[in-house]
Amino acid sequence: MPNLYYSMRKPKSPKTIFSLLTLLVFSGCASFEQGVPQEVTILSFPTESSVYINGEATGITPMKVKLPRKVTHEIRLEKHGFNPAVKYFAPVPNEKAENFIRFGLSRDLGYYVDLEPGTMQAELLSDLVPQSTGADPFERMARQALLADARLESGDLTPLEHKIIIEQIIDFFDAEY
Repeated sequence: MPNLYYSMRKPKSPKTIFSLLTLLVFSGCASFEQGVPQEVTILSFPTESSVYINGEATGITPMKVKLPRKVTHEIRLEKHGFNPAVKYFAPVPNEKAENFIRFGLSRDLGYYVDLEPGTMQAELLSDLVPQSTGADPFERMARQALLADARLESGDLTPLEHKIIIEQIIDFFDAEY
C-alpha cells in the first residue's frame, strides 16, 4: 500500500507564493510602458468601415476595443467609395491626476490618464466630393449628385448614406461661394 503522506504535495511557503506573484506583476512590462487598457468606442459614418489601429487591421465599425492608456493611438477608417479618415486617441490627465497624494504604481500603470475622446465619431468624406469646383461649379455639382443617385440606384449606397453624401457635396460647393 503506497504511503499517502509522501505522495501528497507539500504546500507552498508564503515566500514562494510572494515570489510567484511578484514575477507575474513584473512580467507585464507592457502595462508599465503603455498603461492598463481602457475601453473606447469607435463609430463612423458610414458604418461598417474598416478600422486600423496603429496600422493593424482591427475590425469593423461600430466597435469597442481596449487600448493601453499611456500612449497615443492612430485610428484609420476606410470604406470603399469614401476617403479614409484618420483620428487619434491621446492620453489626457484625468481627475485622479489632481490628487495631492499619488501612488507610484498607479502612475506607472497609467491610472492618472484617460484616452480622449472616450467615444470617437468620424465622418468619412465621399469620393464624390470634388477637390475643386472647376470652371462651371453648378454643372460639376449636378454631375456629382447624379453620380450619387446612380450609386443609390445600384445599391452601393443606403438612402442615409446618399443623403449625407449629397449634403457633403452641397456643403463643399456652398463653402466655395
